[in-house]
Amino acid sequence: MNYYQESLCNYDLRWAIDNGWAAPPVCRLARVSSLDLSGIRVSGGDFNQEALCKAIEAEATLHRIALITEQERVGQTVVFTPSVASAKAVCHYLSNNYEVPSTYVYGTMPDEERAEALRRFKTREVQVLVNCQVVAVGFDYPPTQTLILGRPTKSRSFWLQCVGRATRPLPGTVDFAASTPESRRAAIAASAKPHFKIVDCTDSSLDHRLITSVDMFVAGDPAVKDAVKKAALEAPAPLTQEELDALALRELERQRIAQEIEARRQAMKGRATGSVVGRDVDLQFTGKRSVGTYTNPLKGRYAGYRMSELPDHYVQWGERTLKGWVRQLFGKELQRRWNARTTY
Repeated sequence: MNYYQESLCNYDLRWAIDNGWAAPPVCRLARVSSLDLSGIRVSGGDFNQEALCKAIEAEATLHRIALITEQERVGQTVVFTPSVASAKAVCHYLSNNYEVPSTYVYGTMPDEERAEALRRFKTREVQVLVNCQVVAVGFDYPPTQTLILGRPTKSRSFWLQCVGRATRPLPGTVDFAASTPESRRAAIAASAKPHFKIVDCTDSSLDHRLITSVDMFVAGDPAVKDAVKKAALEAPAPLTQEELDALALRELERQRIAQEIEARRQAMKGRATGSVVGRDVDLQFTGKRSVGTYTNPLKGRYAGYRMSELPDHYVQWGERTLKGWVRQLFGKELQRRWNARTTY
């Protein structure tokens, strides 16, 4: 932007989905309770790599990522981890503890070993590919259907690079003559890969503003996105784009109502009118209650008064004209007053 004056076009992921060139997502947020990113500093727009690797490599966190993968995977699945050690560990746990055939790749892996691992994944000898800094860019295998982002990030570009590994429709699905956005979307929906699945592994809180599917697919300010994230964490199933949009609209409506109430409050002038009716309560009283401490149950001029505060003529009127338990209450108050007067 320091050189070019304007952007002529911006074909983002949402545009690609709306126009039928990319498969739509279903989105899941999975909280990793053992992971705390609050103490990790940010450098270059993302978490410090060394500190992030140390946090992820805790055994409880590695087991949790493996469990999330085992429970959430659909079809061929790619897991992203921040370090070689975490990639190897998650792969080991999946293969040996969760009985999910898996392999791993990493950036400095010998070419022959990496090619063999990718071959086993693409031929479906294994169901999960755990990787560190390999398939985020340049990996092209459209049948990939689930992405487990076990590498939390604050970088929108890195998140998008990772997710781009699963957005491609299956070969031959949308590349036909005279296609339109509607016909391409219909073809994707009818294919063996009608959508892809994103599972963002979040830390024990959302204070770090992690980049997740909510940030990428939900329009709105941070308050709206935070509300959608909290709802997504509690959702029993992955959320479609339409469900994410509905949650965002619900939060926007809540904000609109709150703003209207605040605006009316600011515009309101004057003070309340009328009298305050109430009575003192002795919180230290531990003895037997007297009928005089009860409140008058009738409406009208003396509503809310204690029985002992009512004028004699009113009590006498109640004892003569009322019925049922109310008359008994007025009769007891009349007797209490008679006893008090004869005693003194």
